[in-house]
Amino acid sequence: MKLPSLQHLYNGLILVIKRFPIQFLFIIIATICWAYYININKYDNDSIAHIQLINFLIKAIFISNLGLTLTLALDLLAEKKQFKPQKKWLIRIFAVLFCILLFFLLNPEDNFSDQLRIALLAFAFHLFVAFSPFMDQGHINGFWQFNKVLFLRFLTAALYSAVLYGGLAIALVAIDGLFNVDIRWQTYLTVFAIIAAGFSPIFFLAGVPQSFAELDEDSAYPKGLKIFTQFVLIPLMTIYLAILLFYEIKIILIWSLPKGLVSSLIIGYAVFGILSLLLIYPMKDKEGNSWIKLFSRFFYIMLVPLIVLLLLAVWKRIAPYGITESRYILVIIALWLTGITSYFLFSKKDNIKVIPISLALITILAVYGPQSAIGLSRYSQLSRLKKIFNSKSTQDLAEKPMIVRYLVSRHGLSALQDFTKKDLKQVENTIKNKNLRYAKANASIDSAFSILKVSDENSINSRSEYSFTNSSQEFFNIKGYDYFFSINSYEDVEKTFDGLKIKADRINDQKMVVITLAGKDKITVDISEIFDRAVVLADKNKLKPTKNIREFIVPEKELSFSKVINRYQFTYVIESIRGYVSKGKSRDGWLNVEAHLLIKKL
Repeated sequence: MKLPSLQHLYNGLILVIKRFPIQFLFIIIATICWAYYININKYDNDSIAHIQLINFLIKAIFISNLGLTLTLALDLLAEKKQFKPQKKWLIRIFAVLFCILLFFLLNPEDNFSDQLRIALLAFAFHLFVAFSPFMDQGHINGFWQFNKVLFLRFLTAALYSAVLYGGLAIALVAIDGLFNVDIRWQTYLTVFAIIAAGFSPIFFLAGVPQSFAELDEDSAYPKGLKIFTQFVLIPLMTIYLAILLFYEIKIILIWSLPKGLVSSLIIGYAVFGILSLLLIYPMKDKEGNSWIKLFSRFFYIMLVPLIVLLLLAVWKRIAPYGITESRYILVIIALWLTGITSYFLFSKKDNIKVIPISLALITILAVYGPQSAIGLSRYSQLSRLKKIFNSKSTQDLAEKPMIVRYLVSRHGLSALQDFTKKDLKQVENTIKNKNLRYAKANASIDSAFSILKVSDENSINSRSEYSFTNSSQEFFNIKGYDYFFSINSYEDVEKTFDGLKIKADRINDQKMVVITLAGKDKITVDISEIFDRAVVLADKNKLKPTKNIREFIVPEKELSFSKVINRYQFTYVIESIRGYVSKGKSRDGWLNVEAHLLIKKL
């Protein structure tokens, strides 16, 4: 494979800057922000300003991606319509202002709903690039040739980027090994960011077609594409179809509702099938390729029972548990497949532009509004919670905390405002203003359970994990002691020292340690009591936190227990305790303890 020359890369760069200046700016912003994000210390600095900086960088990267695809689609539309430069720049300015608005509206770091919105917008904008120069009627061949060029250019950019990064990474390894230069892992990631966010999109943009009229006249078809479709995609489709048809027969025979996995298989079959039909579309009217039309009709006919199966699989989950974002997307895909299948089976026109245009429209509708994935899911789960909120049945009591957890994690604490007079927005703001960083979600969920008086003790996933470490940490002071040995966390210990039998037992489901000395004297340590007391101190901010989530430092004197026997002092020292808390108690959970025993002759 021949890599492009420096002169070729330079000419491509100049072309991109002149033709796509706004897109180039978004590429530079994303590259700088990504490289800076990689190199800043994200863990040892928990100040509010530092967290805000990290959130800023993450948002800038996401919004730059949206801005790149949106402005590219609009520029291609303007080029096809031959807009004057003034009108073209006016459209660009409005697109940039829209992206700035999104930057201030969205908060993907702390809000799952905004993460989903960004993903949906990115998908819709990429689809917009595919059809924006061909929104008027006709030009089907031009539309196909345009997307063929984009697809092949994308693959080429990815291949060149991979080779370039591999070469530079090997060069860095060589420099590190030959010259003893300490090259940090961040350097490798920074190089990757520069190539992935900088070189690759610029290289891609340099190959975007400029003459749309020529595309309509182009009849070239890559032979490799036909081979790939015939011998890779279509066989995969056939395998998927066989599996699904046999499963459908099984459902009919045993009369049972479909499993959740069937949804993925049906969507996989539909994606492979539609992609195959799109890839071989220009060949359907050529002599000797009548099988393509037959295959197309067969594919859409076979989709009909599979769509019914998909709707049944989704209904099986929605009926008892309501709508969530993932189920919403499955429903939308099922409805879209129904519409596309009906169109290609009954319409006399064979307009493949309908596929990306319709998919982009329903994706945009899923971003904001009461009909959106977020709006409809929130309404559905709130309705479920209102229905069972005052119920005392065992099933409803088990479901209630799951719904609360979902609503808070996906839609924020304020989504539950109808269930309490307390100002949840104020509580939410208080949590955000605290220096919690990674624990914000858990703090919001815990607050919701407390305010609504919802018990979640039966849910293992709802328990909060705490870790407590001895203030001496890895370096313990053994001055004045003669002997040291570790006590395994899970196994009982039995040793003999100077004629004295030492036995350490974990009893009461490992909540208590009993060290028996000489068969009669004992050091008894209630691990659960120590753990619960430390949790109380941690929640009152009386223990020093570490950089890890819910990990705190406990003074060494609080974790040391001594006893004198037969001219020896035995000191049991806890190195760390880790476990789960349910309703402020560890009795129903497990505790992992690391400790050692110090022995001193008197």
